[in-house]
Amino acid sequence: MDSPEQKTFHCDLIDPMGKLLDCRTTAVVLPAHDGQIGILYNHSPMLCELGLGILKVTVVSEDQYQGCCEGDTFFFIDGGFALVASNSVMVVAYDAVALKDLKPEKVEQMIERATRILPAETLSTDQRTYENERLRLLRCLAGSQTS
Repeated sequence: MDSPEQKTFHCDLIDPMGKLLDCRTTAVVLPAHDGQIGILYNHSPMLCELGLGILKVTVVSEDQYQGCCEGDTFFFIDGGFALVASNSVMVVAYDAVALKDLKPEKVEQMIERATRILPAETLSTDQRTYENERLRLLRCLAGSQTS
C-alpha cells in the first residue's frame, strides 16, 4: 500500500501576472469549459480548456508564492488551459485570483464591468451567454462575501 506522501502530486497555477501557486496536493478540481474535472494521484495525461469557475486545490505542503497554508485553497479562474501529466498539474489561466485575496470592492468592479458589457449589440450569442454566466458567478461570490 502507498504511503500518504506517495499519493501527492505537483500543482502549478500561472496567470499573466506570474506564478500564483506551486505546491504539493492530493486533489485538484478544475473548472473545465464543459464542466468540473477532478484530478487525483496517477490521473491519465490530458490537456483541457478551462472555463469560468472556481479552481480548488487541496494543498499538503506550503508554497513559496502566495503563502498558502495546508488545506483547501480556492481561485476564481476565467479561462485558460490545464495540462495533467506525470503526476503534475499545470494550470495556465487567462485570469486567476485567489478567493482569499478577492476584496468585495474588486468583485463589485467586476460585476459593474460585466453589466456594462452585456447590453452591447456587438456581442455574439456565445459571448452574451459567457458574460451572463460570469455575472452570475460574480454575484454568487459577492453574496458569499457578505455572509
